[in-house]
Amino acid sequence: MKEAPQVGDSCTYVLKTTEEMSASRFQDSSPPVFATPFLLGAVEASAARLMERWLEPGEMTVGGGVELRHTAATPLGWDVRAVARLVESKGKKFVFAVECFDDLEKIGEARHTRFVIDAAAFLEQVKAKEQRRQGQP
Repeated sequence: MKEAPQVGDSCTYVLKTTEEMSASRFQDSSPPVFATPFLLGAVEASAARLMERWLEPGEMTVGGGVELRHTAATPLGWDVRAVARLVESKGKKFVFAVECFDDLEKIGEARHTRFVIDAAAFLEQVKAKEQRRQGQP
């Protein structure tokens, strides 16, 4: 890693919600509102994007944990904004507090952990796992 981000650094990720992001996509009885799995994606994106400028070539970050509260519904077609703020760093581990908003109000919050890893080694592990599934050594 280049210089590490500092506690307090932040990044905002904005997305426009669409019909494909509806809770009813996962379960017919759910309402046609912005679904929690997509809110989780926005949480991860805000933290990952904060980290990007600090990475050396060949490094990437991966999510290692998340605690998410989705506290208000968002109509489809609205913007959702996730604001990640670095609250802790130790070596290659980074912890973020993330607040999420729609066009009107706060809709959630999360605590998200990311790790800086070697991209090639990680992708090699994924490839090896795929080969094991196919019965290859």
